[in-house]
Amino acid sequence: MRAFQFSKPKGPGFGISSDFFLSVLSSHASLPAILAVINPHAEGGAVEGFGVPLSPQAEKKALGQPLERGAYGIASKDRKTVLRMLVISKDEAGFDPEVVAKHSELLGVTGDLLNRIRATWTLLQLRFESHDPAVYPALDFMLAISTRLGTLTEGAIADPVSQRYLLPSEVFHAPRLNPLVDAREHVATHNRVEPQGLRVFTKGLQKFALPELEISALSPGYEGRAGAFLLGTAQRVLEGNLLQSGTKLGRFSVAEGGLDRGLWEGIPCYELLPPTALTAAEALEP
Repeated sequence: MRAFQFSKPKGPGFGISSDFFLSVLSSHASLPAILAVINPHAEGGAVEGFGVPLSPQAEKKALGQPLERGAYGIASKDRKTVLRMLVISKDEAGFDPEVVAKHSELLGVTGDLLNRIRATWTLLQLRFESHDPAVYPALDFMLAISTRLGTLTEGAIADPVSQRYLLPSEVFHAPRLNPLVDAREHVATHNRVEPQGLRVFTKGLQKFALPELEISALSPGYEGRAGAFLLGTAQRVLEGNLLQSGTKLGRFSVAEGGLDRGLWEGIPCYELLPPTALTAAEALEP
């Protein structure tokens, strides 16, 4: 069947990077049909839109048959956003569920989420081929497709860029911080202990070709407060309030960061610096 053909859109201040992708880890050996995932009238709980196998040998009846190894095109109903979905086995993807389950990203993860990751049979990888110029509808479409796939396959959603795994019910946040976009759906905060103190940083803004954010030299116990501050800043950025060096954020100033090459090699980053008279922890106090 023919692939979708669309022109490349322009973004509003920021767009969507080619680094942005999600993987659905299916725990089912048999996959749903593309029509159960997406169809023009959202029948049966599917997402509204269009989906087709990208193999030139595929016939129309393939739409009602279980997904198979290969590539699929998935388009929103207005055709402003197009995703490419690749269906591959865990072995072909080099995905070892037990190795992943023991990774540091999953420390503290238990219960249903961990069980689903360990039960992975197939990966369904989603990337943008083109997106709505408004960006936000495209993000919602990607999240809706991943949620639907995760629900139908009793799977987990892997977000490699923000370095986290989610249950389908955890993808969308309700209520949202803003009806258009919620940073918590795309960005996560992480922390690490260093000789000079605690470093708290975001992962996920690079999905939009935007710099990540970090605060360093924090006192122990400030990871929650710093994480909330960074997520609040990320929210304002995704609402269109882009940062640059010298921008003031409360008591902090935005400066070029990313000096830790092991953490930020190839990834732009802004560091939020407190005034010279205050520590980073003091600058976070009310």
